[in-house]
Amino acid sequence: MVDEKQRRPLTAVEFAPLDASASRRRFRISPVYLSLGLVLILAALSLAYLLAARAVIFRLDPGHAQVEVHGLSFHIGDNFLLLPGQHEVTAEADGYHPLDTTIDVTGDRTQEAELALEPLPGRLEVDSGLDGIEVIIDGEPAGTAPGLIEDIPRGSHIVEFRKYRYFPLREELEIEGLGRTQSVSVDLEPAWGQLQISSVPDGADVMVDGRPVGTTPVTTEVLETGTRLALAKPGYKTWEREVSIKAGSTGVYPPIELEVADGIVDVTSTPAGAHVSVNGEFRGTTPVSVEISPLRDHRFELFLEGYRKAVRTVRTEPEGHSSLALDMVPDIGRIQLSVTPEDAEVLVDGRSRGFGSQTLALNAREHELTVRKAGYESSTLQITPRPEHEQSLQIRLLTVEQAYWASRPDQITASVGAGLRLFRPSATFTLGAARREPGRRANEAQRNVRLERPFYLGVREISNAQFRRWRGEHTSSAVRGQTLDMDDQPVVNVSWNDAALYCNWLSRRDGLPLFYLETNGEVTGWDPDAHGYRLPTEAEWAFAARVGPDGAAMMFPWMGELYPPPEVVENYADQRAADIVTFVLSNYDDGFPVTAAVGSFGANHNGFYDMSGNASEWVNDFFEIRPVSGEPLLDPLGPETGDRHVIRGASWAKASRSELRLAFRNAGRDGNLETGFRIARYVDKAMAEP
Repeated sequence: MVDEKQRRPLTAVEFAPLDASASRRRFRISPVYLSLGLVLILAALSLAYLLAARAVIFRLDPGHAQVEVHGLSFHIGDNFLLLPGQHEVTAEADGYHPLDTTIDVTGDRTQEAELALEPLPGRLEVDSGLDGIEVIIDGEPAGTAPGLIEDIPRGSHIVEFRKYRYFPLREELEIEGLGRTQSVSVDLEPAWGQLQISSVPDGADVMVDGRPVGTTPVTTEVLETGTRLALAKPGYKTWEREVSIKAGSTGVYPPIELEVADGIVDVTSTPAGAHVSVNGEFRGTTPVSVEISPLRDHRFELFLEGYRKAVRTVRTEPEGHSSLALDMVPDIGRIQLSVTPEDAEVLVDGRSRGFGSQTLALNAREHELTVRKAGYESSTLQITPRPEHEQSLQIRLLTVEQAYWASRPDQITASVGAGLRLFRPSATFTLGAARREPGRRANEAQRNVRLERPFYLGVREISNAQFRRWRGEHTSSAVRGQTLDMDDQPVVNVSWNDAALYCNWLSRRDGLPLFYLETNGEVTGWDPDAHGYRLPTEAEWAFAARVGPDGAAMMFPWMGELYPPPEVVENYADQRAADIVTFVLSNYDDGFPVTAAVGSFGANHNGFYDMSGNASEWVNDFFEIRPVSGEPLLDPLGPETGDRHVIRGASWAKASRSELRLAFRNAGRDGNLETGFRIARYVDKAMAEP
């Protein structure tokens, strides 16, 4: 049989290892060791701070000020141990404003910092037996005494005490400041005496420094330092003087005789602006108020240009107020005005007086007369009619275009002395030569052009002297012992670029806009709107050389088509040049083997010299050959690009039929002994649309 105890079921019980409590006891830190560790850490930190800190000594003003450094610091004796960097510091002392500042601690082991506190202002207690004393410190008002004057900066000050009727007191006081109160007692000495005042007549009101004190006769206080005394009585002029008397004394002022008061006359005139004189003395222009002595006659005269003089006699009572109003009588002159065109408007002094011819009745003074009409240039002038006389005046208005050209001279002179003549073309003509013209060259293809833009063209070629005004070292050289370099000979041996740059130089000299565009001494283009000096266009040169008043183009510079020239007309290759050039005119002697002085021969039919001889001439155009064109080219400047430029006209070295024709043209780039130039310029930009 099984025992009941052995049949009970098994149950779990809590398991506890035998060494568990022993294990917990082995890892517990003793409080003694923990305290010792903290002490060691703090000691290490303190040592690190002491090693890193720098000693700072504060120099204090005042020396008893208390210093507090915000943040971590150690104070040992007179030293503060502070880490390098910025530290906020506060200093305080009795009698001084607190100081809050920041100091910079550097890496130096020992350093000083100065802290100066600003002392508090002081106070001044002023005691006096007088009231209302003005206190002035260093020239500035500070208050009144008796009483307390506050906020006085510490130090030496000039203090003044003032009161009307008393001598001022001035002292130098040392103010202690530091919020302390000092006391001072002030006694001011009287500055007045007694002065007896009388007047003739008596009964005048007496004012002393602007204060009424009674009527004459009266005895009043007067200051030794000076008193402004005034007497006023109806009907009399106010009397004013600066008077004084020794303080504490009594005196009598001499009787004051009052003058009878002036009267006032308000003078006006119609029209205003008349000059007013009284008894021959100028007193202003109307409207004006004039003071005059009373009870007697005064002569008033009014003058106004264009009006008759007005004269009146005026009398007033003392302090009387009267008016004088005068209508000025016009002094008339007459202008018999004749106006063309008849419907032009006439204005006098800016006001319309109708239209056309008329008789103007005007005051005999200067007037501005204007005559105007749309489409015409207005005419304005100053006129002064003569009184009682009739004058005649004719005014003929010019159209805007007529006025424009009237202001443009027919001839001008450049600053180097070169004369230019005005052309106002309105012509269509043909450049080049017909195929059947004897001597015609292939580059003379015909083309139609029309010139409309007015221009000036040089009457003569530019001389050596004129060119050397720009380039003093230039030489035109010589040939076979014959010089080309005399001052009055035409300049040669110049390239087209040099000729164009000379034009720009002359434009600058004469204040004109440059025609040629240039870069580093090279011409790169042109501005067609500019009216500075330039070379003539080929069309302009041909027009001046060939086209006569009837519009016909000439073959040679002499009349007809015969070759050689029947008489001497220009400087060509003649007998004298036979040793220099190979082809000459055998029966022709112009007197010069090479170039002649510019203008040595007669002018052509248009008034220009040397256009077909002496020196050939550069023109503006790039060289090209164009066929006959249908529509004429208007004011052509030539092609925009090219590698050579056109040369026009014969020279001292030319003699063949082909070369002496006015249609002859050549091309080149560099200078040579035959080619020079003349100058041209447009009138101005506006002339194309006057």
